[in-house]
Amino acid sequence: MEYRAVGNRCAVDLNALDLPITNSEATKILLSKGFNIIDVDLIKLARDCIGKSKYRRGARPSEAPEVVDCSSLMKWLYGQRGIWLPRRSIQQRELGETVKLSDIICGDVVFVSGRIDRYINNSADGVGHVGIATNNGTIIHAMNREFGIVESKLEQFVGKNKFRGVKRYIPKNRKVITFQTPEKREIEISDDIRWVILQTLSTKK
Repeated sequence: MEYRAVGNRCAVDLNALDLPITNSEATKILLSKGFNIIDVDLIKLARDCIGKSKYRRGARPSEAPEVVDCSSLMKWLYGQRGIWLPRRSIQQRELGETVKLSDIICGDVVFVSGRIDRYINNSADGVGHVGIATNNGTIIHAMNREFGIVESKLEQFVGKNKFRGVKRYIPKNRKVITFQTPEKREIEISDDIRWVILQTLSTKK
């Protein structure tokens, strides 16, 4: 999967870059070029928002994590991982790998019907709310102005006839690394990192 960078962070699956060297060798090259590996725990970040972040419908992405709504929280969380997501939950559902609810794992994003649903072609498939799955059978989500960010049981979050899908942005059993890019180097997508490595190899010949 190709990832779009967020600021100076970009996620990359080195195995997907089709490099003529090992991942270890590729990582050494990137580190020598000023890239840094960042360890990002999405669920810890999400839990840190509970009791701290304020909820406001239509919150601007630039206000996160201090002020969020459900979809801007997801956008901010994955942005910390170096993975760009669009602003609205209905747009976020268009990306990633479709997953069955029974196959959900930590980090998957769950979509449900909400107060105001948006849809593409089918009004019965409208999306109005979104949250991130933990490994405890719960969903962390920005609920509303009264309760803010909460952690709810998956069954409670999905409810009756509310389920609208699960998406996975980090493939299972794939090692996706988040790199912080050097200050003077612009990386737009993960494939740009591939060319940094290949260019370095060509100059060594």
